[in-house]
Amino acid sequence: MKIRNRPALLLVVVLLAGVGCIEGDEGQDAGVPAPAARLAGPKPGRLAVGELVLGTWLPAGLHEFRFTSRDQDLLAASGLNAVEWLQRAEVGGLTAEDHAMRFCDARGFKMPVFYEPPHFPPVGKLQNWATKAQLVAGFADSVAVRVRALQSKWGRARGFWGYLVGHEDYARDYYPALDAVVGAIAALDSQRPAITVGRLDHYDSPVDFADAFFRDEGPPNIFQHEHYVFKGAVPQRGKALQDKLSFLLTGYDQVAAILRGRWGRWHAIVQVQSEMRGTQLYYRKPTATEIEVQAGLALTRGASGIVYFIYSSGIETLSNEPDRVYEGLVDQSGQPTASYTAVQKINGRLRKLSPALAGLYYYGATGMQGGLVTRPAADLEFGYFGNDGGITHVLVVNRRTWEPRTVVLGIRGDEVRDAVADRALAVNNGDVEVALAAGGWRFLAVRSR
Repeated sequence: MKIRNRPALLLVVVLLAGVGCIEGDEGQDAGVPAPAARLAGPKPGRLAVGELVLGTWLPAGLHEFRFTSRDQDLLAASGLNAVEWLQRAEVGGLTAEDHAMRFCDARGFKMPVFYEPPHFPPVGKLQNWATKAQLVAGFADSVAVRVRALQSKWGRARGFWGYLVGHEDYARDYYPALDAVVGAIAALDSQRPAITVGRLDHYDSPVDFADAFFRDEGPPNIFQHEHYVFKGAVPQRGKALQDKLSFLLTGYDQVAAILRGRWGRWHAIVQVQSEMRGTQLYYRKPTATEIEVQAGLALTRGASGIVYFIYSSGIETLSNEPDRVYEGLVDQSGQPTASYTAVQKINGRLRKLSPALAGLYYYGATGMQGGLVTRPAADLEFGYFGNDGGITHVLVVNRRTWEPRTVVLGIRGDEVRDAVADRALAVNNGDVEVALAAGGWRFLAVRSR
């Protein structure tokens, strides 16, 4: 992604209070059913999923800052609880961040704020620091000065979310600086995480990147994984679409694997935008069910947040390439598109899911040993969750975005409930019938007597 309002700078962001550390039995619901399956192999993640982060990029215009009362009302009605990335703008003596933070404080949102102070020179970028022969003397002190300045400015703001420390910093040369920045921040702030953005398989070494970014104590850092698969020619049904979803899952599986055993969380940045490059439709607009299936698939891989790219619409002019024309959740005048309505409904469902999921630990996905589903149907994905005694829940996702289905699953358990609707499903000879919307999901609690 090349939108210039997303500079590859060290930035600052905050973690939602509901996504704080949960260790051992802390935060578990006494009403969670007894485990239906104990695992001989995979162990649960070190952290419970936590309250779901529902975020979006570029919430106040694509290039020119636009944040009228109408814009703010639409954003508040979207079902989101976090926003990211703002222009370098000043309106009425206040920066874009100032205006947006006032909105966040008033409406219960969280927001990333830029790491470097206003007008900070290009040498402040992670890449510039990292490509020096060695980290400059006083490096930690220079980071500390910046962090303390931001704490002084934003420390009283309820919307202050954490430290977004990089964007697409793929080269191995950047990792020492990333490690040093994360360490310096951790030494100064025991409450807020570092956050970084990229596509995991684009890093020179995903393992070395993860070693640099994730730590073993303090607030768990967050990796936001970006991957868009709905190119212009991708059909809206059939095998070719399923192949694209499998490609997307390959990345999600890699993120889940890299998080295994680490003290950290991840968010999926999902595609809601269309993009024209010159006369070419480079990305088509995903349908409502295609947006939902991206979120569901990410959750089956243990994601703790869904971030929609992008909110605003507009034209990006590049010096040596054709213009790029984006349409996001609202059009260039700020009016809702069909995608806004779809995301609003999806967020409503995710907000209902979040309390049922928050206190559980992620165990694994489709095909894992000891999973609750013994006889799956075609074109489904499963994510398994539970407490430290074993698996208690399964998230079932319908990969067919073009049709609702009722499927019969073999289940390892005697009692099954829809954990969101709190409604029992009949179990007959080890089988349970599950109705699924197109691209939709059900979250099932399974108990053995």
